[in-house]
Amino acid sequence: MPKRFVPPNDDVCEVLQQRLFDLIDLASHAKQIHWTVQGREFLALHEFFDEVHADLSDCADHVAERIAALGGHVRGTAKAVAKGSHLPDYPLDIAAAQKHINAFSSSIFQLKMLVRGNVKTVTELKDYSSADLLNQLSRKIDEISWMVGAQMEPKTN
Repeated sequence: MPKRFVPPNDDVCEVLQQRLFDLIDLASHAKQIHWTVQGREFLALHEFFDEVHADLSDCADHVAERIAALGGHVRGTAKAVAKGSHLPDYPLDIAAAQKHINAFSSSIFQLKMLVRGNVKTVTELKDYSSADLLNQLSRKIDEISWMVGAQMEPKTN
């Protein structure tokens, strides 16, 4: 049996698992927008949120692979995500672009704060590779958050 390069750490695996739930959930929010957005911005947002979905799915894949590499058990089914996500339920009754953007912005901000807290936790557990993964995830979430924010209508005075 091959040796693990990193000793399994159940605490780190659980932190990563919690973020995996949230990433998969947030990716589903992006796909919901992709499918249901209406209005003048339809085409641009339809394509944009498909890219966001792909980016978040890629992030989820990296987190899941890290859990597996640590010897943890990845839980990524729809039912597991529904039970484990820390994000608010996505409103299914909206279609207007700005309402979608506002709802998504709220969820991604919540995930951003959770990930930043997890960097410190995992660093304190001395798993620097997982902390690096979370730092990379934090940067990607910041980028997506910034791009979503750019889609908001400017506030008028």
